[in-house]
Amino acid sequence: MAILFLHGAGGYADDQAIVVALRAGVADEIRMPDLGDEDMSHAAWSAQISALVAPDVDTVVGHSFGGSTVLKLLTETGLDVARLLLLAVPDWGPDGWDVAEYALPDDADERLAPGLSIELHQCLDDEVVPADHVNLLARRLPRATVVRHSRGGHQFDGAALDTVIQTLREPPSRQRGDGPTE
Repeated sequence: MAILFLHGAGGYADDQAIVVALRAGVADEIRMPDLGDEDMSHAAWSAQISALVAPDVDTVVGHSFGGSTVLKLLTETGLDVARLLLLAVPDWGPDGWDVAEYALPDDADERLAPGLSIELHQCLDDEVVPADHVNLLARRLPRATVVRHSRGGHQFDGAALDTVIQTLREPPSRQRGDGPTE
């Protein structure tokens, strides 16, 4: 099986270090397409992502904008993904960054496939996506496991990335609620 990694907005180059570490630490093939930054609309990125979710992709790792886009896309379509691991994902609703185009519907959790495993990872020292966004998303997605990392910044440096790699080595979590805080 393969893992699809979706970078953040304008973050193809910045997210290379994450993907290099994932490729070194996980046996599955890691695919990271360049989604570009010419058209940052939800429709444009969703069309690209839909084309990339091949039958052999069972896990999607989404960083920042890439993660929020695939999450919203999965509330709109029947794309078949077993596991969603989201890193530093912004909440675009009224209590977050308040951009309607990217915001999740109020019934997001109910719209997602019943067996989808969702893990939300957030570094508390993230300088781009405020740490409280993970709390906003957790309220919208009660099935999600939330993992808060004390350090790692927006790019999940050090132990935070090691934890993400370890998580990907394990079967998807079926528990709900808060996971460990490191």
